[in-house]
Amino acid sequence: MSRTATGAVLVSCLVALFVGPELGFGPITSTSRADTRPHRVPKASVVILTPPFIAQPAPPPPPAPPRPDDKVSRSGPRAVVANDDVWARLRACESPTNSGTTYRGYYQFSASSWASTGGTGDPAAASLEEQTARAQFLAGHSDPFHQWPVCWPRAIRG
Repeated sequence: MSRTATGAVLVSCLVALFVGPELGFGPITSTSRADTRPHRVPKASVVILTPPFIAQPAPPPPPAPPRPDDKVSRSGPRAVVANDDVWARLRACESPTNSGTTYRGYYQFSASSWASTGGTGDPAAASLEEQTARAQFLAGHSDPFHQWPVCWPRAIRG
């Protein structure tokens, strides 16, 4: 940098230092008039937003532990929406093939599926109410489309 440029920078700095507060920039000292000029302070509004209290529903009670004789699938019980008409249609579809197979009863239980619901003995010898209750238990703890692949779709369609 040349001497002239250096001098010009030095003069500019001195002017800014001494005159700057008068013009609104630079340090404010006790001798400057910048502290006496009017300061415009913008007005601000403070808004506090509080959300209304929303009551949270109580958590549902924990499910009852299964009885020791219940056989439960790994995923737990499923919700099966079926009324009495569905079970009657399922019986009507399944039970005509009640003889000569390994599947027994109104709902054509295999020996293993009957035992998994807590049933003992021959499913065909059990009452209609017991077979229906065990079929509903089986449908609630497994996939009814897997248990009755042909008749379940027909029963729920009506």
